[in-house]
Amino acid sequence: MLHLSGHSLDLSRARLMGILNLTPDSFSDGGKYLKPEAAIARAREMIAEGADLLDLGGESTRPGALPVSLEEEKRRVLPVLEALLPLGIPLSIDTRKPEVAAEALAMGAHLLNDVTGLRDGRMLELCARYQVPAVIMHMPVPDPATMQQHAEYTDVVAEVKAFLSAQAQKALAAGVPQVVLDPGFGFGKKVEGNLELVRHLDQLVELGHPVLLGASRKRTIGELTGVEKPEDRVVGSVAMHLYGVMKGARILRVHDVKAHREALDVWEALAL
Repeated sequence: MLHLSGHSLDLSRARLMGILNLTPDSFSDGGKYLKPEAAIARAREMIAEGADLLDLGGESTRPGALPVSLEEEKRRVLPVLEALLPLGIPLSIDTRKPEVAAEALAMGAHLLNDVTGLRDGRMLELCARYQVPAVIMHMPVPDPATMQQHAEYTDVVAEVKAFLSAQAQKALAAGVPQVVLDPGFGFGKKVEGNLELVRHLDQLVELGHPVLLGASRKRTIGELTGVEKPEDRVVGSVAMHLYGVMKGARILRVHDVKAHREALDVWEALAL
């Protein structure tokens, strides 16, 4: 079970985290949900399609993305968070800024998703204070703008596992109630590194924490399939995620909730 402040997710089956990018420059759907009305409508749509929780982010972390000021990120995220809280679905705040996390958690966000892997001790303190679980993601350096310059590994699975294990231990020792581990598909990894991580996802599951996989529409999917436009990479994304579920992933971070819900319904009817 993942306990999310009034919500509990039974992770005996895979759960879907719907992506809500409140940005003008995200790699796949930047600009589509920048206006609060559009974001709220999309959130309602994803809930209807079968999302189990939603992940709200106001800063793109694609390679080369320009940083967003603290006030701008707050302006993008906090009004939408406030509007969605009454809908009764767990809400995750996707941010690497402690100041944004502090306000979102004080408002009632249920989960912190930190692409920098809780390297900043202030994130640990916030999750401990509000008793909110955290997603710890692997990225080789704390800055997404330069992460692809550090995509060489001797043993990508072992190195990612060691980082996530150390950060999880640090978080729990600091009082964070639960952690979710994310190998950081596409974050400072090349195609083969991404594939190795998914092939051996069960080695991360061995650490004893829920594992999240977020391969949705990413460049590796395009390189494997020849599909150029991110929004057209739905089938490849579903295939990657189903393999991840077979290897033990319990949360899938996705753009295309409906397609994943249908695929999981069939998968689970066969596999469970």
